[in-house]
Amino acid sequence: MDLPEAYYLLHFETLVEDACGRYGDLLRPEERNRVEAYRGLPRGSRCLLVRMLLRRGPWFPEQSLRYAEVGDPAPFLVQLVTAGFCLGPDEAPLEALLPLLTRQDLARHLAALGIAHPRSAKRGDLEALLRTQEGLLERLRGELRPVSLAQEGLWTLLAFLFFGNFEQDLSSFVVAELGHVRYADYAVDPEARLFQSREDVDFLLSIRDLKEELGTHPEALPRITEAALALAPHPGIRQQRRYQGQLNELGRAWERLGDNTSALACYSRSERPPARERRVRVMAAQGRLEEALSLALELAEGPLDQGEARFARIFLHRHHRQCPAAQAWLETHRAPDPPVERRIVLEHPPLGRVEEAALEAARAEGWEGFFAENHLWRALFGLVFWDELFAPVPGAFQHRFQNAPLDIQGFYEPRQKDIEARLTELTGGGSPLRLILGNADRHWGTACRFLSWKHLDRADLCAAVTRIPPALLARVLGTMARNPLAFDSGFPDLFLYRPGDEAWSLWEIKGPGDALRPEQAWWLEQFRAAGASAWVVRVDWKKPVASRPAFLDTSFGYP
Repeated sequence: MDLPEAYYLLHFETLVEDACGRYGDLLRPEERNRVEAYRGLPRGSRCLLVRMLLRRGPWFPEQSLRYAEVGDPAPFLVQLVTAGFCLGPDEAPLEALLPLLTRQDLARHLAALGIAHPRSAKRGDLEALLRTQEGLLERLRGELRPVSLAQEGLWTLLAFLFFGNFEQDLSSFVVAELGHVRYADYAVDPEARLFQSREDVDFLLSIRDLKEELGTHPEALPRITEAALALAPHPGIRQQRRYQGQLNELGRAWERLGDNTSALACYSRSERPPARERRVRVMAAQGRLEEALSLALELAEGPLDQGEARFARIFLHRHHRQCPAAQAWLETHRAPDPPVERRIVLEHPPLGRVEEAALEAARAEGWEGFFAENHLWRALFGLVFWDELFAPVPGAFQHRFQNAPLDIQGFYEPRQKDIEARLTELTGGGSPLRLILGNADRHWGTACRFLSWKHLDRADLCAAVTRIPPALLARVLGTMARNPLAFDSGFPDLFLYRPGDEAWSLWEIKGPGDALRPEQAWWLEQFRAAGASAWVVRVDWKKPVASRPAFLDTSFGYP
C-alpha cells in the first residue's frame, strides 16, 4: 500500500487538532498562540517542520531538507525562522556544524584553505586542523545554511496529550496505515481525558525528564533526587505509579553507592513495591531493627503483592526471637505449603534453554506440550474478555492506536456485571473452546495488550482449552480481572498434556541455582488449590563424560 503525499503532515495535524480539541483548556496562552501561528504557515513550511521533527537533529543543512512535495526549501525555511519555529544559520555553533560534514567535506575545506594533511589522518585530526582557521564558522554557516527546531517542547507536549504515554509517536499512524499493526474496532470517546489539570501533565513530564537525565547523567544523582523529592504529589493512580517507580529507581541507585540515608529518603515517599521491602532492609542494615520489624509487620498484614508477603514472612521468622509481636503473627498465620517439587537429571546441558531440555524430558515420559509461561494465560484473559476490554466504557479510548482501555488499572469496577456474566458463561455449561477459538479466529493479529500473537499457536491453544476445567479457568481469569496488571506474570513455564486423553500438567522449570520467585510460588499454590497438577521441576546435569574431547565439551561451566 502506498502512502499519500505528505502523509506525515496529515498525521501530525490530526494529532495536533485532536490534542488541542481535547485538552485546549490545559494549554497555556503562549502555547495556543504558537499553534495558531503554525496553522497560518504555508504548507511547505509545515511540511519541513514536521520532517525535522521526525529526523535526528538538532541541526539540518538546507540541502538535506529537499523533498519532492516541498521543492526548494529555502523560502519555507526563512518563514520558519522568521516566525520563531526554527533557529537560523546565524545561531548555529561550530560544534553543531562539524558533525554535519563528511570526512571528504572536511578534507575539501582544508584543501580550499591550502592546509596539507596526511591522507590517513583521522576525522578528529581533520576537525582539529579546521578549528584553528579564522572565519571557519561563517564559512560553514554560509555553505550549509543550517536550521534547528525551536520550541520542540510544544510538539512533545501535544504528542503526549494525544497518546497519553511517552512510548508512542507518529510512527503509530504509519504502521497502522500500512497494515503492519491492526487495532481493534472500538469507539473513540471524544470526551475521554487522561488528564484533568495542567499540573498533572507537568508532573508526568517532569518525571520523564528526571528519568532521562538519570540515564544520561548518573553523576547528577544528588540534584535529580532533590528535584524528585521536591515534586508535589498528585492523586492520580497513573501519575503516582510513574512517580513512585522513579523514586524506587533513585533509591536503588543510592543503595548501590552505599548511601542508605538517601536511599531511605526516596523509598519513604513511595508505596510501590518493592519500596517498603527496601525500607525494611535498609533500616535493618542501619541497626534500626525495631522500626524494621514494625514495618515488616505492616507488610505481613497488608501486602501489596506476593513479593511483599513472602519477604515479610521470611524477615519476621528470621527475627522472631527479638520481637514477640512477630512470633505472635507467625503463630496465627500458618505458612503456605511449599510448592511440590520433582527433580530430573539430564545427560548434559543443552545448547539452548533449560526449559527446552525439560520439555524434551517430558516428551520422553509421554507428554506433549509447549512453552506457556505468561503468554498462554494472558492470551486466555484477552480472548475471554475481548468484548469487555474493548467495550465502549466512557473514557476508555482516547485515540485509535490503543491495545487496551485507558482505565486498565481500574478494569474491573466499571465492567463488573459483564465480567461476572462472562465468568458464569464459562462455568454454566457454555463452551469455553467456542468462545476462545472464536475470538482468536476473528481477531487474530489485532493489537491487544494481553496477546502476543507470535507466541500463540492455535493448536496449542486448543489443546489447553479442551483440558483446563472451566471452573479452574474462571477462577484464574477472575483473579486476573481484579487487577490485570498485577496478576499477569509468574505463570508456570510449560503446559503439558497427554495426547488422546484429558491429562494435563504445569511445570515451572528451575535450573541449577535458579530460585523460585514469589509470584511463581503463589500461582503454583493457586493452581494446586484449584485441583491442577502443578510442579516445580528442578533440573540437574550429569557430569560430562571424562573422555569427551575438549573441543566437543558442551557443559558451558555446569558441574
